[in-house]
Amino acid sequence: MTEIKKEAPEINQVPKNSKFRIILPENHTNGYLWQLNNDYDQKVIEQLNEVWHGNEKGIYFNLKALSAGQTTLTFVSRKYTDTAEIKFFIVKIADN
Repeated sequence: MTEIKKEAPEINQVPKNSKFRIILPENHTNGYLWQLNNDYDQKVIEQLNEVWHGNEKGIYFNLKALSAGQTTLTFVSRKYTDTAEIKFFIVKIADN
């Protein structure tokens, strides 16, 4: 599975029907957790799951490119209602 790392304004290109992941640092001792906002184009990308791999490795957001197009994934690190950080990843899906 491909890992994409470029944050906006850079663009990550992935082929249609491929699976990819975004890995974010997440240390549960401080109480802040990453969440993927639902404001991306869900006809273009499907969120498969998210798996936490411990304080050292962080959280893996596993996704699938469904169809050609472009959308922005917004990740928010929060603790209750307190937002600590926001990251944006622009994903462009190529029509192979």
